[in-house]
Amino acid sequence: MREEELPSLEEARRFLEHAWLEVKGIRLPRVLLGTSPFIGAGQFGSRSYAYWAAFYNRPERVAEVIVAAVELGVRGVQPLPYPFLAEAIGRAQALTGEELVLVATIGPKDPLADLAVFEGLDVRAALLHGALTDKAKGGQLAAIMDEVRGRGLLVGLVSHRPMRLLRRLSSGELPRPDMLLLPFNAMGYLMDAPAPELAKAIRSLGVPVVGKKVLAAGRLRPEEAFRFALGFRVLEGVAVGVVSRAEAEETFTSLAGAALELGWPGGD
Repeated sequence: MREEELPSLEEARRFLEHAWLEVKGIRLPRVLLGTSPFIGAGQFGSRSYAYWAAFYNRPERVAEVIVAAVELGVRGVQPLPYPFLAEAIGRAQALTGEELVLVATIGPKDPLADLAVFEGLDVRAALLHGALTDKAKGGQLAAIMDEVRGRGLLVGLVSHRPMRLLRRLSSGELPRPDMLLLPFNAMGYLMDAPAPELAKAIRSLGVPVVGKKVLAAGRLRPEEAFRFALGFRVLEGVAVGVVSRAEAEETFTSLAGAALELGWPGGD
């Protein structure tokens, strides 16, 4: 998609504001602002330290980026369990007047205690961290998942080995979640199988999947990356991190453009 074909900010906002899905009666935004850059996560390579220095334990700086995303129509955040991120979300809500929906990652050390980090915010789903999911036995996961559901939340699983997780779920080795957060991108970055194979396994399992690492931690151009990932029509949503207003505008207009071009999230 050439730059001149991208939707306007207003067209992107209109799409993002109305892009929602329903899972077991609970509404979630299809587009979530990811938060990995704000903790300087290692997948960003040479940029990791700069991100950490700019954002870690600096909720006012994080809030500026969240506000930029909200003003573009993003209504959901996929936060990691850090108090400064929860504080930043609260600040952004106060500045924009929008209550944001959280699809929060919890764990790996104490996932149930992590829910307290988000007290007072609109958490609708809790995702068990991949470092927990990929090592845990079925019984261990089932106990945590039951606790999360008992609090009225959807429960999901994250994985750093998506095909292995899909196979464990299909075989019944692990309990069935309400949703999944899985890496899915054109590079195969942090994936243990090619995208077409993962797409086939996702269709077979029938659990809603939100894609992460769609931009391969900034290694792919947004417009091509989103067209590739959404074109398989197996992702019900995407979680994408940005670090500035300019990056938010480029990323989310590219996402809206690809979605509108493909008719996503419509069926085949």
